[in-house]
Amino acid sequence: MITETKLGKIAGIDRDGVIAFRGIRYAQAPVGEQRFKPPVPVEPWPDVYDATRFGDAAPQLQADEGPQETISEDCLVLNVYTRGLDDARRPVLFWIHGGGYIGGSGRYYNGRYFIEEHDVVVVTINYRMGALGFMHVGHLEAGLDESVNNGILDQLCALEWTRDNIRAFGGDPDNVTIFGESAGGTTTAMLLGCPRAEGLFHKAVVQSPNADVIPVGDGHEAFTNRCIERLGGDPNHNGMQTLWDASIEDIVKLNMPSAGENTTASLAIRRPDRVKFSPAIDGSLIPRPIADTLRQRGAANVPLLAGGCCHEGTMFTYLIGDKDYTESEAIELFNQEGFDGEQAMSVYEAFAPGSTPREKLAYALTDTMFRNSTVRILDAVADSGGTCWSWMCTWENDQMNLRATHAIELSFLWNWIASVPLIAGNNPPRDLGPAMRAYWANFARTGKPFADDEPYWPTYNTKDRPVLLLDAKRRVENNLDDGVRKFWFQEAI
Repeated sequence: MITETKLGKIAGIDRDGVIAFRGIRYAQAPVGEQRFKPPVPVEPWPDVYDATRFGDAAPQLQADEGPQETISEDCLVLNVYTRGLDDARRPVLFWIHGGGYIGGSGRYYNGRYFIEEHDVVVVTINYRMGALGFMHVGHLEAGLDESVNNGILDQLCALEWTRDNIRAFGGDPDNVTIFGESAGGTTTAMLLGCPRAEGLFHKAVVQSPNADVIPVGDGHEAFTNRCIERLGGDPNHNGMQTLWDASIEDIVKLNMPSAGENTTASLAIRRPDRVKFSPAIDGSLIPRPIADTLRQRGAANVPLLAGGCCHEGTMFTYLIGDKDYTESEAIELFNQEGFDGEQAMSVYEAFAPGSTPREKLAYALTDTMFRNSTVRILDAVADSGGTCWSWMCTWENDQMNLRATHAIELSFLWNWIASVPLIAGNNPPRDLGPAMRAYWANFARTGKPFADDEPYWPTYNTKDRPVLLLDAKRRVENNLDDGVRKFWFQEAI
């Protein structure tokens, strides 16, 4: 199958009624002195572009076993899935993968099920990660003040490509919904808070964001300087040259903690002394905290779905170490982070009666890493006149004591329950995935999430705080975790 874009002709594959175009370059290779610089849009090509194979993933560590991806710096590619190369102007779902800013790629998110069930166009992308995508080098080289958000600049470039070319794939450039999970959910939220992105998308679905990002500062410079030293350079003399000259293998090794790195137990509150590879407020691309931008924009915000999973922190208990906490030790960890430990234990006991101190700390990680950020975003949109909906996946994995852990909803949304059964546990509900895809796709089409034979989903407000629970049976509940929320937001309980 061949389609013709503004850049040239592209050849894809038609498999059982779904046409896939894989590995389409949307920006020039960010190599050599382009490393750490903003993406440069791709130039037109004279011949037919072969989009029958996936492109390279961004440089990343890979497991010793299991599928191996081809990785390289030349990774700024995207994939398009569609039913027809006509002028039907289908809604476009633009997916941003997660992976902690150091792993993942767009190839694992097959748009087939969305397309077969709802006749939309799905775009999945790769973007720079790790040091290449989310490390501040502005103190080393003039003009690179936005380098900490290079991965987001890549996403903007891919959105511009989509705006300019998606009609050739049967999509509607005036009806683009961005959505992503975890690191991808955070960067989706960052795009909501990015004035430069306005007009490139028209709706958004934010899944498990950690968007309480901090401004670029001394902590970012210190972190970058430590990375340079790990590469054998001197940040005061040859820092930028060291980063330019480093091999991809050595750049990727920076994703691993350095020897002797502080591993003190924490609740993952973002602080200047805890900088890692992740987006930040750079004062330009991202001018201020995301919730502040959303609140300032008010009713002009695009329609939004935002949510996550009920027990996301169970995947991140390494952050609190492997000890079996006593109640007093758990209280002390809350106190060290600047919160009232005794009150924290009380609200988490009400949230999860009978839970151990360690389990309470795991549930707290759910809130510090994801839930609080999500609530701030929802509150900012709802209070300022925008339209949004709240959801939470509560289906619990019964195999690994992870409960409704981080990313469990992906197995349903992307229909992984057959290929990756451990994620969703035994006997996952087979109708949850179709229900989610219906809510998401109808939201993309109309701006309102609904699904046939599923509960009505009311808009979010800060009085009742209605949330759609995604489980074996879907239902709506008001003020679901209000005691925990009030604790973190320092409201009267």
